[in-house]
Amino acid sequence: MASSAPSWPGVRPVKTCTECKQSKLRCDSKDRFPNPCSRCQARTLSCTVDPSFRRTPARKRLEAMSRELRELRDQRIANVRAGSTTSPDPDTTRSQDSTASAPRPSVAVLVDDFELMGLESFELRGIIVSKRAVIESFKLFTSIYHPHLPILGPASLKTIYHSHLFLFWTIVIIVALRSPVPSDENLFTRLHEPYTQMIRAEALQAPIPLSKIQALLFLSMWPLPVMHQRDDPSWLYCGIAINAALYMGLHRSNAKAGAIPSLYTVGVASGSLHERLNTWLGCFFVSTSLGMHLGLPPMVNTPSDLANIRTILCEHTVPRDFSLRIRVLIVLASFMNILTHNSGDGVVDSSVTQLLDGELDTLKITYPDGWTSQTDFTILVVKLHVYTLVITRARSGTGSREMLLKMGLGTALRIIHLANSRFSERLDNGEPMTLTQREKTLPKDYYRGLAFATIFLLKHFNLNSNSNHNGNTEEQQLAANHVIMAHTIFRTLAATPRDEYGRVANLFETLCKQHQPPTSSASTDDMKTLHSDRMGASIVLDAITAAREIRGCPIEIQEPNVLDTTEGLPGHDNGAQGDIFGTAHPLMEPWPSDLAFANEFWGDTSWDVFNSLPTVDGQFQPGHGL
Repeated sequence: MASSAPSWPGVRPVKTCTECKQSKLRCDSKDRFPNPCSRCQARTLSCTVDPSFRRTPARKRLEAMSRELRELRDQRIANVRAGSTTSPDPDTTRSQDSTASAPRPSVAVLVDDFELMGLESFELRGIIVSKRAVIESFKLFTSIYHPHLPILGPASLKTIYHSHLFLFWTIVIIVALRSPVPSDENLFTRLHEPYTQMIRAEALQAPIPLSKIQALLFLSMWPLPVMHQRDDPSWLYCGIAINAALYMGLHRSNAKAGAIPSLYTVGVASGSLHERLNTWLGCFFVSTSLGMHLGLPPMVNTPSDLANIRTILCEHTVPRDFSLRIRVLIVLASFMNILTHNSGDGVVDSSVTQLLDGELDTLKITYPDGWTSQTDFTILVVKLHVYTLVITRARSGTGSREMLLKMGLGTALRIIHLANSRFSERLDNGEPMTLTQREKTLPKDYYRGLAFATIFLLKHFNLNSNSNHNGNTEEQQLAANHVIMAHTIFRTLAATPRDEYGRVANLFETLCKQHQPPTSSASTDDMKTLHSDRMGASIVLDAITAAREIRGCPIEIQEPNVLDTTEGLPGHDNGAQGDIFGTAHPLMEPWPSDLAFANEFWGDTSWDVFNSLPTVDGQFQPGHGL
């Protein structure tokens, strides 16, 4: 009798997670995928399925634990004895202290002077905010948010409030949404509507000063929540910011130049050279990263602009981590011009991909100092987007495509592993926020990259019915375990089922629950994607389309009904035509009146003035016009 295929997407021969297998208990991980099994979820355990796992008897586990405890105790005693017989090396101690203090971010906003303002509360369109809540918000922004986009120079909070009100309230509402301050946990709910009105009034009010450009960049990195991703205005804000920066001439700023004059014709103050350069770097960083995730070409991509950014990084003091991530995106922008304008030649795509891989790998060798897991995360997301772009354009079954799938698998697994490692880190004892609040301080592009890697695994290694053609179930097992990790992160961060994190988790669940690939091309590997013009992000848009189709929702927007303007007009065979132009109709025949007007107009004697203009051979000679 032929064996029936399992109902789980992709072949998953092992049905019990490692925790349940160790305890010899029934496991429902197969039915709950991508959610953890009921036992692991109740005990907050890591639910993974490992075909190579072998259960360890309880006696052997006790012996292993006892052996580890003895080794730790012996090591501690040896360290105490060594410390009592030797004195600490002053140079070593000083080196350790300097290393520990190195990662601390520089102070971007000075809040000490805020106490001298004599104000106890602040108002935005009738909403009152206490001074304590404002100070707490700016302290959190300076220490946690600003290092991700360090474009503000050392500024006084008093100056920001009096001279840059839009930037002031933008910082307050960004922190209020993701890290509610203890003194006012409902601050975002109260500020949302008045701040939205403020955006509508301020965003398009020309001329746009430097502080508004900075505020729009922060809003693009940490946007306000929306009901649908298509409603996210970050790309529009980014475009306004870049065009305003070009209008101010930020792209022509020179690190070795002196002060830039504030010209009356520009209409806004130039700002310090430090802020001008950092803000232009921020424009490039935010627009390129956001364009990659939306499948749109970089806004700043000309060779001269990229060379100017490299010069700024070499001659201007920029935070190390920020500088490295900018260099990663410079490589992306350089090669993306070639890939997007390429006609889809497989040989060219493979060569460009190899060159891009080499350029990105060289960065870590060239700049070993200051390399962080966040920089690694950025490089991996860039690589995966380029791999996916070439994969979607390559023909199925070609050797280059299969090689890129293998490379994409390893890259996607690494992205989710880094995100899960960060998510599993313990909080410091003195940290003033919860794990969820800490993770929500990350820019939205971080979670776009995590969701993109997960969808890549679902499309090519889990949901795809053709992914079993090589019989490599180990790859599918790895993909399934990492899908669970990513799903757990989004589900944990979701405050409600319909917020942005909850919708991503629901998307994963919808795609995983289907027993057969849907008929649309969104989740079949061999068929062409629906959104082929959105580069690597096409698979994300196709996944959303496939999920809507599974739920029974329409996948196309109905065009509005347009009234036929020709309806009722006289035709060649329309019998009513004679009635319209007949003598009995009350309307006057139009042609005689028009001809009469023309005769009166051209017969006016004032036109005789032009008869004296000289001509050649009696022919009219055309002039240059206005």
